[in-house]
Parts: sequence; structure tokens; C-alpha cells
Amino acid sequence: MKIKAVLFDFDGTIIDTMVYYAEIASKILKEECGLDQDFAKRLYLSTAGRDFPTQLKLMGISGEKANRAYKRFLEEKKLVLRKSEISRYAIELIEKLKAMGLVTAVSTNNECHLVRMVRGIERLDEVLCFDGREYRKGLPHLLTLLGKYRLKEEEVLFIGDSDYDIEIYSKLGIRSLKTKGIFDEDEVNKILKEIQRMDDGKEG
Repeated sequence: MKIKAVLFDFDGTIIDTMVYYAEIASKILKEECGLDQDFAKRLYLSTAGRDFPTQLKLMGISGEKANRAYKRFLEEKKLVLRKSEISRYAIELIEKLKAMGLVTAVSTNNECHLVRMVRGIERLDEVLCFDGREYRKGLPHLLTLLGKYRLKEEEVLFIGDSDYDIEIYSKLGIRSLKTKGIFDEDEVNKILKEIQRMDDGKEG
């Protein structure tokens, strides 16, 4: 079945923010939770892809420490995203996909009010983000995409750079394509060719 929608990961795929997040998180985890900063950075990166409250739970951090850490992380992220923009080649790919008649969307566990600050985010047809509660990557986002655009699971392609995200959407019956990170010209061409292969029934 032909691809009708492409669902992108956000951090590390269409925008280059992970290195900044890791520095911010590790500093906060050191100051608020007493963790060694290098260890905290490794811990943050190993749980990346999840919303920050979930990451804190996985780290064993809860209660007031977690609340303070999350509040500070939001404020610091705001400063990063306010100055950020979708990468040049991601914009190029989005426009080419839209010209082909495909729906373009992003699925991120970044908070909605922060994601909307990013320059170029409006190029996407749909922005699926974290509401601070239960609306997050995976089934909640997928159900919105399928329902709004009347799609079937096999008509959606997820593109991202992390094993965690690929696993989430693969388990939901979504075809996935793992990238090497922030797009360049070669990656854009590779993705377009792979979509053509899928449409021709030659994937894998």
C-alpha cells in the first residue's frame, strides 16, 4: 500500500537540539538531585525520546525534586527552542513530500507551547506534541493522525533517529525508517528513494 503520510521525529531528526538538552538536563540533575553531571548526561541520553517527567521517573527521581527539575527544564528549553528552526534539508524534504501529495506531521514529546516557537514548524501539516499529561508519542498521536486524515496504519511512514521511537511506532504497525540524524542532501535523497521503493512494493 502506498505511503500517504510521513510522521517525523523532532529532536535529532528535523531540528538539532539534543546536545543542548543534554547539557541543560545534566546541569539541573546535578544541582537539584545531586547527580554527577557526566552520569546525569548519560542517563538523560539513554532515556531520550520520552517526555521529561517520564525520564525522571525512570531515573528514580520523584516528588518535589522532580517537580523542580521539570520546571527548570521547561524554562531552559524555552530559551533553546525560541532561537531554533527546522533544518534546511528537513524543510526541503517536507516541501517535496507535500508536492507529492503526502501529509507531513511531527510527533514529539516536547511540550506543545514550546514546539510552536520553532521557526519553520508551520511548514508541517500536523504538529503532534506533549500536553503535559497523557497526550504523547505513540498511540495517542497516531490515533489523531489516522482519524483526522482518514489513514490506515500501513499508509504511514515514521522517520526518526532513535531506536526507542522506531520501536514505539513499529509496534503500532507503522512502517519506519531510521535516519542517521539531522538531514543532509544525501539523507533527503535516500528517504525519497525509499518511499518510492515502498510505493513500488520493493521495501526491504
